[in-house]
Amino acid sequence: MRMVRLAVAGTMMASGMLAFGVAPAQAATYCSGWKQVESFQERACVITESGSKIRHRHEVRNLIDRTQSTQVTTFRYINGSVSVCKSAQRVSFSAHQTKSWSCVSTRISGSKYMTRGYITKQGGGNVGVDSRTITG
Repeated sequence: MRMVRLAVAGTMMASGMLAFGVAPAQAATYCSGWKQVESFQERACVITESGSKIRHRHEVRNLIDRTQSTQVTTFRYINGSVSVCKSAQRVSFSAHQTKSWSCVSTRISGSKYMTRGYITKQGGGNVGVDSRTITG
């Protein structure tokens, strides 16, 4: 009888069912493709971090072998309403460096979430990128 119990417990542990019967939820990441703006690339993401959190992330990377800067702005959209994650600020990047900015929203079932990021071209004018919209 003892051998049977150990075999069942071993099988349950291997399948992740022993501790509370379920495995923790994995974070899901939904990013736009990388968009090139002069010698930078940018993308926007929404990430479901847990049952109650949505992370809005904007990533920017320098594509060249020298330091350069650009202005970066990041917004989050919840059900179409916008708020600032990162206000417009000039940011310096080392050669081939990637930086990211993020903020967290409380996840509400049925609400829609999106991230929008902008960088400024050298001659002026903002170029934006949107993550896909997900439903909480």
